[in-house]
Amino acid sequence: MSRIRINREDENRVLLTELLPYEVPMLFSNDGFYQIVNRNEFEYFCRKIKKIKQSSKYGIPFNFEVKKSIIGEPRVLSIIHPINQVDFVDFYKKYDSVILHQCSKSLFSLRKITKIAKFCYSPNLVFEEDEHKSSEVEVVPDVLDRETKILKSYFTYEPIDLIYKFYERRDYQRLEQKYSILLECDITKCFYNMYTLIR
Repeated sequence: MSRIRINREDENRVLLTELLPYEVPMLFSNDGFYQIVNRNEFEYFCRKIKKIKQSSKYGIPFNFEVKKSIIGEPRVLSIIHPINQVDFVDFYKKYDSVILHQCSKSLFSLRKITKIAKFCYSPNLVFEEDEHKSSEVEVVPDVLDRETKILKSYFTYEPIDLIYKFYERRDYQRLEQKYSILLECDITKCFYNMYTLIR
């Protein structure tokens, strides 16, 4: 796998990494939208968006359902309307350092952002987790496409990037030996409320 330095001047990369729910189908992405925004006619696109925004209070998100488990009720997730997605480019540009500072305060987080990613990866081979503990390694993709570069996140996360990896850690195994009961909590309709943006 070849490591490629991210162009940090490319503010629009937020559209590729931060705005879609994790559970979207594999064939769905923001790649086409990102390319439209990056083209020379972006100013024309922005003028169109401003006209649409003046005619309505918000962009209606696209809702879809995913199964939480085989027998559980489905969870409703939403894809932010493209009109609102463009606003996030400016939001990250303005507040990424504030987000980093606020997230650095927690002593307990299993998945907190620590810095802005510097690298993406062009797939050639897959590294095992223990083989890439160098501070230069930012993101290693789980699913590789030989035709594309992998740009997984705007930020890097520590100590883990996805929650399922906690269950593979020695910390969890030690806790499992020490305690006989595990309490799990879930916030009802957390994602539905998070992705519904009322302007």
